[in-house]
Amino acid sequence: MTTRTTPDPGPLLVDDPSPVGWPTGLMLLGGLGFVSVYVVAVLSTRGQSLDTGLMEAATVTGDRHDLLSSLLPDPYLLLGVALGLGALALLRDLRTGLAVLVAVPLLVASTQVLKDVLPRPHLADPWAMANSLPSGHTGAALALALALVLVSPRRLRPLAAVVGTGVSAWMGALVVMLGYHRPSDVLASMLLAVGAGGLALLVRGSRAAR
Repeated sequence: MTTRTTPDPGPLLVDDPSPVGWPTGLMLLGGLGFVSVYVVAVLSTRGQSLDTGLMEAATVTGDRHDLLSSLLPDPYLLLGVALGLGALALLRDLRTGLAVLVAVPLLVASTQVLKDVLPRPHLADPWAMANSLPSGHTGAALALALALVLVSPRRLRPLAAVVGTGVSAWMGALVVMLGYHRPSDVLASMLLAVGAGGLALLVRGSRAAR
């Protein structure tokens, strides 16, 4: 009696050279989440009122404001470090370096462009002011966090994620407590970072499994 064996598919099914599902999902999540936050927090009266109220409740003044202001990380320095990590990664892994050098500038630039072009109707704010969503400071911190995770080897990624999350959370909390940004501005930057992370994984492709 002759038996037939099923050929072993080998590593082809494990290491998909075009893993687009997960990165695309992150990009959609970040984009749709950003739009939702903008609509609720900026284009609605109740959203504006709640958002501004939370910022005013958290804002500090006097000596505490001066102290926290001195502890605010320099966003240009964070961006420079993130781009430097991407440039160094090019020497070790071209796709990883490209992922950083594509996603990081796009994330930071989007925080500045969107802040300038998106309208903020005067609905519930006690004073008229320009749109501040998303937060550029928080975007720079998140860009560093993204770069750290992308360039770190697998065994160090948890530590990189903790460090990056800590820097981003610190920046986000400070800009609200200093009265520079509303909570929705910080949340919007986080969602943009999710989308940028998806784009980075798409650029890096199957090397994300390393």
